[in-house]
Amino acid sequence: MAAAGLATAIWIPARNDSADASERNRNGTNDRFTRDRGEARGAFSDDFSGRRGSTVDPVKWVLNTDRADNGLEFRESTRNARLDGDGNLTIVLRREDRGEFSSARLVTRDTLRGASGHVEARIKTPEGQGVRPAFELIGSGRQSFGSFDVLTEPLSDDFHTYAVDWAPGEVVLSVDGQEIDRLTPENLDTDQPFRLALSLAVGADRSGTGFPARMQVDSVSFAAAGDEAPPTTSPTAEPTTPPAEPTTPPTTAPTSEPPTAEPTTPPATTPPAETTAPTTPPTTAPAAKAWAPFTDYVAGQLVTFKGVEYQVQETHTSLPGWEPTALPSLFKKL
Repeated sequence: MAAAGLATAIWIPARNDSADASERNRNGTNDRFTRDRGEARGAFSDDFSGRRGSTVDPVKWVLNTDRADNGLEFRESTRNARLDGDGNLTIVLRREDRGEFSSARLVTRDTLRGASGHVEARIKTPEGQGVRPAFELIGSGRQSFGSFDVLTEPLSDDFHTYAVDWAPGEVVLSVDGQEIDRLTPENLDTDQPFRLALSLAVGADRSGTGFPARMQVDSVSFAAAGDEAPPTTSPTAEPTTPPAEPTTPPTTAPTSEPPTAEPTTPPATTPPAETTAPTTPPTTAPAAKAWAPFTDYVAGQLVTFKGVEYQVQETHTSLPGWEPTALPSLFKKL
């Protein structure tokens, strides 16, 4: 995979055509999306779970309804954006009458923010030169502000995870966990509000492209590094103590009491019982169990959440609100 196709700047005054066509209305303004509903959030996630054929969560997303100059109209219809019932969002680009096209463009309703953070989406894009899938970070609050499209050179063979990690002065791009490019643009400014956008537009050369074209999105998430820091201190101080107590009794009780109390009479019976008990947990541990708060998780362990299996990326003690869908840095969706 080459990094040449990926954008080489982030959040700078430079837009692509899809951003121009979808963000601005015919008067050249962008009021619908630049009016923030309060303070920007430091976390966002959506696994697109829902009934087959239903629309996206209106609390999280706004469906754009603008028309582009190339005959493309973004609509709110479920013919163009709907859930498939298996945890995926499907965006459909359709050929309409008189050579026009219809599709969908989703923009996060709330603004997001993080001087350092991580954004990722697991996407399967359609084949063909005549389609332009996009997963964008759009600067919010100023009309001249730019956007950053992570899918400038998408891979259409299967689902792939496209991610952007940033910190002051540096941006790292990756696909499926593999670093593709590391950028240090001089005019980089990450500490500002932005929104996420998903869309499927029509390109200039439509030869050889089959319509309708479909783009599938399995999940989208954002986590600001600054927002993750406070919870990390809290679970280390409090949840670590309760787990320490349950851990001590099982270790002390089986080792001290059973061997001492019944060493002579049932020596053959007690050891097998204790050998079986410790042997069972290790066998059960790797199996995926339902995620729960105030639980110690080890890197590599498997858990389930809302019927989906995840792998723990870092050893930690869970807290309410640390669900796998909310913290992609701690859980990898399988």
